[in-house]
Amino acid sequence: MSYQIQLPDGAYHVVTAPEHCAWPNLTLMPNGEIGAVIYSKPSHGWDEGDPELWVSSDGGFTWGCRSEVTQHHPPTVRMNVAAGLNPDGHLVALVSGWTLGEERDGRGVVLKPWVSISTDNGHTWEHAGEVAPSEIEGFEGEPVLIPFGDVCVTGDECVVSCYGSSSWEQDIAHHSVLLRSSDGGRTWGDVSVIGAENYNETDLLIHSSGRWLALARTKSVISEDTGGAHGANVRLMVSEDEGRTWEFALELSRPSQHPGHLLELADGRILASYGNRIPRFRGVMGRISDDAGESWSAPFVIVGGLLEGDCGYPSSVQVEDGEIVTAYYTNAAPWHQRYHMGVVRWSLDAVPCD
Repeated sequence: MSYQIQLPDGAYHVVTAPEHCAWPNLTLMPNGEIGAVIYSKPSHGWDEGDPELWVSSDGGFTWGCRSEVTQHHPPTVRMNVAAGLNPDGHLVALVSGWTLGEERDGRGVVLKPWVSISTDNGHTWEHAGEVAPSEIEGFEGEPVLIPFGDVCVTGDECVVSCYGSSSWEQDIAHHSVLLRSSDGGRTWGDVSVIGAENYNETDLLIHSSGRWLALARTKSVISEDTGGAHGANVRLMVSEDEGRTWEFALELSRPSQHPGHLLELADGRILASYGNRIPRFRGVMGRISDDAGESWSAPFVIVGGLLEGDCGYPSSVQVEDGEIVTAYYTNAAPWHQRYHMGVVRWSLDAVPCD
């Protein structure tokens, strides 16, 4: 049996960060470098570890580890990340994780997210505190929050998405929420709900049109025909009042295609990318909107040909020449059958995005 990687025509693909269950979060830094915050161990969060910052100084062709973003306290793991720039152009990362022990098959208490800030493009990091709102509407008791996606800037504020509930039982409904910071990402609060009861990992985009978008992963998709639950997908949520209230817009992917990432391109179009875990079609898909998220192109493949196993979690940036750099993770590709970060540098001209 033969295997073949699927890429847009002319795309460049590289395997990097071996032995990292990456879950990448990309940021285009002010100096033109691309930063990728990724989990440092080859497991799904079962080992003590921290996020690392990997950096490309040549537009995504080559990568190297620059720093550790946090230093965990044993016996814990720091692995769940939201990251981006604050209004001053400094890197901000929110990082949560778990205690490691006998509870929940090796995972114990959900850790409150730490805030790490770097003023020197990720060479050094300051531990600036933790995200710990005392109450959120719709949560009973003290909220349990996990950050995800991009830290976005609006004026002098930062915003970020987290998901969680008032406890962390497997069968409890989770909410996706938006938090704001007016001090460069050091403290967070002023919470609004993006989606209630069936949402978790959510990425935000503040579009130049003034429209705010969120791409939210569902816990499951319920079939209207059978009433049965199917694998999670991603749904587009929209806000017309700067993130204070949100409405469901559309189902952007099929079941078992999740989670997602949103990127505004230089010409105002939006790239939505998401993992694809449908058997025999595993990889990363993309769709394009040229009207601020009102309508979308048919899906196209950014990378395909992955094997059964972990995969997805795409994150993208656009570099100076207009090409797009998309990172993802997997532990099961024909070309490298261990955990790693894969990176695709590709052009929209090579995909059917009309």
